[in-house]
Amino acid sequence: MISAKYKLLLCSGIVTALAACSPADNATVAARPPTAVKVSPLKAELVQNRVQALGTLLAKESINISSNVTEKITALHFDDGDKVKAGQLLITLQQDEEAAQLSSARADLAEQERELARLKGLIAKQSAAQTEYDQRQTAKLRAESKIAEIQALLAERNIRAPFSGVMGLRQLSPGALVSPGTSISTLDDISVMRLDFQLPSLGIGAIATGQSVVARSEALGEDFDATISAIATRINPVDRSITARALIDNPEGKLKPGMLMLVTLITDEHEAVMIPESALQSIQLRHYVWIMSGEKLAERREVKLGIRKPGFVEIRSGAKAGEQLIYEGFSALQDGAPVAPQGSD
Repeated sequence: MISAKYKLLLCSGIVTALAACSPADNATVAARPPTAVKVSPLKAELVQNRVQALGTLLAKESINISSNVTEKITALHFDDGDKVKAGQLLITLQQDEEAAQLSSARADLAEQERELARLKGLIAKQSAAQTEYDQRQTAKLRAESKIAEIQALLAERNIRAPFSGVMGLRQLSPGALVSPGTSISTLDDISVMRLDFQLPSLGIGAIATGQSVVARSEALGEDFDATISAIATRINPVDRSITARALIDNPEGKLKPGMLMLVTLITDEHEAVMIPESALQSIQLRHYVWIMSGEKLAERREVKLGIRKPGFVEIRSGAKAGEQLIYEGFSALQDGAPVAPQGSD
């Protein structure tokens, strides 16, 4: 049996233990001195989702100027870098033989026309047969066809600009023998530039014709406004990318075909609360921030994140504009601990 004295000691110990667990002694967090922290009000700002890609510039129209026939160059009617108009004569090839053939064909036509006029008078006097007149009429048509054929040969020996643009560097000189496929020079219409760039096919819903993009040339250190004019109808099966084409006005001719451009595409624009990444606490896949309540107590909140930009991250839920963010001095805080705000930087 337990003695009365032992029972008294046992009951005294239980009472002491219960007293140690009382709510008054459990408020050690609130009894601590306030922790010095730095706070700043959360603000909503306009943010943009941006997608970047590399693109290559192409001229609006671009060709290598060559000859359709094998012949010698007799004259070049342009200098390097000249601006030319559509239809302007650029190159003359040797054409003496064709010119002689044209003179002969014209003489034959003139003869057929004279004979037709003579036969027409004789037919009126019933001194010539209608069949003879018809034969001369056919001969006249053949002479006209021959002239058209020779004129086509002459046109191949007078190379003209198919569109307005800027000439490139001359590759040959007068007297050189050219053949089909030999490049004599280049012609580019750079008044408007085409910019082709690739995007992941997952972003196809974020682009549309008529959409504005910004294209930056690091070589020039300048940004240019562009507009998407077309989107490819097929996705590349190798890398699952899709090609889009944008147009850039180039009135001063700064942009050149082949230049590399960094394309920035704005896919979304909205109001968001952004905080410094340094104010974020992450534990595995969960993210937290510390908020100072109106009673100057620290409150840890779980938040959902959105887009990121250098040094900052979007808070989509868990905190809102107007609340006081503790962005420095929260490493040793406990939930509900008093804080002493020191202001913001």
